[in-house]
Amino acid sequence: MMTKVDLPNTWAYENFINDEECDALLKYCYSIRHHLQNNGEGRFYAAHVVQQLKPPKEFFQVKNRIIEVEQFTDYELDSIFGDFVSFNEEGGAIHPHMDDNHKGKTHTRFNLLLSLPIRGGNPIYDGQVLEVREKMLWRCEAGLYKHASLPVEGTKPRINISFGFQL
Repeated sequence: MMTKVDLPNTWAYENFINDEECDALLKYCYSIRHHLQNNGEGRFYAAHVVQQLKPPKEFFQVKNRIIEVEQFTDYELDSIFGDFVSFNEEGGAIHPHMDDNHKGKTHTRFNLLLSLPIRGGNPIYDGQVLEVREKMLWRCEAGLYKHASLPVEGTKPRINISFGFQL
C-alpha cells in the first residue's frame, strides 16, 4: 500500500509501485544497461529513454500515476533530460549540483528507486541524507535545492528511474 512520508524539504511515497511493476522495470533496466552512457566513476545513465529505448507499459503507468497522485494541472514534461534511467555501481556517486529551471517553472524530478545497495547510494538533498527504500518515489525539486548521493558500496547497484517535469 502506497504511503506518503515526509522527508527533509520534500516528500516521498513508500511502495509507489508493487512487486510485479518493480520486477518488470528492473528487467527493462538490466536489458538496456549496455546502452547507458558512462557519467563518471561507477555512474551510467540514459536520458530521454522514452524516445530512445522503448520502455514497457509499467513505465508509462508509473508516470501517469505520478501525474494523478500529485494532481498536476500546470506542468510541462522536462525537455532537457526527459525521463532517464541511471545505474550507480560500486564507487558511483552523484556530485552536488542544482539543475536549471525552464520557462519560469521549477525543474522537478520524481525518482523511483528500484534497487538500492547494501550500503551507500542514499540521496543527499539540501545537505541532508535521505532515508529511502526500494520501490520508493521521492520528489526532488532539482532547480531549487542542491542534490547529490552517497557513494555506492558493494556489488548491488542503485538503480533509479527519474521522471522529469517543469512545475
